Amino acid sequence: MANPSVALLMPNFNALNPAKRKAFLLEIDKVMPAGTIVLLDGKSMPQIAALANLRLILFSHGNEVGDTLRMGLAAAMELGADKMVTFEDYSPSNSNWFLPFLDAGNVIESKKRGFAEMIVTEITNVLSFCNAYNGFSMNRIFTREAAAVIKETKLKGKAFFVESNGALNAKGIKTTEIIKSERKQTKNKVGVKDAIGSIAKSLNRSSILFGLFNSIAYMANLSVVYASLSLGWFYPLAVVIGGEVNTLSNFIMNEKINFKNRGFLSSVYRLGKFNALTLVPIAFDILFIGYLSRYTDLLGKSLFTDISIVSIMVVSLVSFFVVTKIMWVKENHIRIQV
Repeated sequence: MANPSVALLMPNFNALNPAKRKAFLLEIDKVMPAGTIVLLDGKSMPQIAALANLRLILFSHGNEVGDTLRMGLAAAMELGADKMVTFEDYSPSNSNWFLPFLDAGNVIESKKRGFAEMIVTEITNVLSFCNAYNGFSMNRIFTREAAAVIKETKLKGKAFFVESNGALNAKGIKTTEIIKSERKQTKNKVGVKDAIGSIAKSLNRSSILFGLFNSIAYMANLSVVYASLSLGWFYPLAVVIGGEVNTLSNFIMNEKINFKNRGFLSSVYRLGKFNALTLVPIAFDILFIGYLSRYTDLLGKSLFTDISIVSIMVVSLVSFFVVTKIMWVKENHIRIQV
């Protein structure tokens, strides 16, 4: 028999009761070609005599979700599969979700996010420079290229798929996310351990350097503002000069050292874009402090200076998240709303 081009990976499938297993496999059997490989982790093979097109195979499995899925991806690759499909759930309605997307490369079919999922996904997006909508969705299609990367990782836990986004993004492997607004919000709860683990494992060389370079640029900004105010300079001028020092040092270190973007003209264009984005919070800060300065006598010079510094810090933090998502997010993750 020819090697299959698609392998359906079903960890924990044998935990379902026999009636639900049969209903799910019968739905897939109707639409898949003869010889389609279905990889199951478990100790016993479900006995369903009516299957005409599916070939059921057991594979070794681990104690952790990540271990099991890596073993399944490795087994599928050994069987010659070009695409590996996983499932959010084993309901008959979800049995053929992947059919319209088999030609689209790596795919995530997303559902509406819960609050905890949103928070964890967005933080990991910032740390891994990705832009996933729902990293927790398990309705996925992996190419051999993606499977080869993931099976060599040590990702574990229920948040395996959140972490795998970062692993693929770091390698420049593209993923298409199909966001379906009609899909119901997940009922799965994200535990504290899984959330912390996913966020921590999103850190990579680029994110560590990014944090370091931003800290250096930020300290330069504060130093310039403090020095300017100590010399009695006009506050807006001090903030603009400090902001420009922050912008130039931040951009040059990240553009050329961290992300290694080449080309003079493209970098000049990106610097202009970066500078425009950072000027918005600077302008807001100047307007806020200008308004606050009307009450300098009431607040006192010391308190006024403290509020000014806190304002700079808050605005810089907001600017950090906004600019990171607009300027430094990689173009590897394509989101499509349907």
